[in-house]
Amino acid sequence: MLDMAQTDLEQNAAIPFAIPDNRWSDESAARMTPQELLLYRSNLLGSDLTVTNFGGGNTSAKLSGTDPLTGETVDILWVKGSGGDIGSMKLDGFATLYQDRLLSLEAHYNGDEDDDKMVGYLPHCTFDLNSRAASIDTPLHSLLPFAHVDHVHPDAIIALAASSGGEEATKEIWGGRIGWLPWKRPGYTLGIELRDYVAANPGLEGVMLAGHGIICWADSSKACYDHTVELITEAARYLNARLSQKPAFGGAVAKSLEASARAAMAAGLMPRIRGFMTGERSKVGHFPTMQKRLSL
Repeated sequence: MLDMAQTDLEQNAAIPFAIPDNRWSDESAARMTPQELLLYRSNLLGSDLTVTNFGGGNTSAKLSGTDPLTGETVDILWVKGSGGDIGSMKLDGFATLYQDRLLSLEAHYNGDEDDDKMVGYLPHCTFDLNSRAASIDTPLHSLLPFAHVDHVHPDAIIALAASSGGEEATKEIWGGRIGWLPWKRPGYTLGIELRDYVAANPGLEGVMLAGHGIICWADSSKACYDHTVELITEAARYLNARLSQKPAFGGAVAKSLEASARAAMAAGLMPRIRGFMTGERSKVGHFPTMQKRLSL
């Protein structure tokens, strides 16, 4: 069965980089706990293909919790667990870790050769026996001194982060509000470099991580969500304006099929592809277009 679900990409079919909608509902959010607000924000970001590619991105919040042994109130980092999808995850998809223990890990760090070693320390910071493993991006969230952090890499952001002219474009778009860090593989070293860069440049509202995407922050889940969507919108508008003047790679060399023809072709092709797949596990195929997202 082929299900055709509308996405907000439909309204942006005529432009190369889609402009995201702000989907936050104050009415819905008013009834939520801080943990539920983090999940709500994460699901909104992850389910929007203009904001987060499927399975990508990570979100976090530093929230108060009660230590099950001492009964004391402690700071807990809630961060998307390893391998999760922020668009469909539930609360159990977050790793929870003692923030003070995460900060104490720096005593074991002696340089970028220790990146792999540092991953092994993360389980020792687990709060309340949570079995959800922390991801390699955890230091990006724990080492920043902000309550709420988003790290996403939609097309409009990757087009800048992976471009040879990305740093100059970042300066042109945001005028110094968004910083730039050269590429470094994910891990503790990148977290240290990010923390020190932000500390040395007070007033930054986010940082473009070359080859990775963008990371930004705010004091609340709503403000963080709004900020993330705003930055993506500004990047997309900049790129669309540039492309309207000079099409990428010289422009299209062939005319695209009409949306209905593409959907019909996908409807015929996807079941055939499914027929070639074997094994006991179910398979799900996605066919995202500027008009529809088809799921088999």
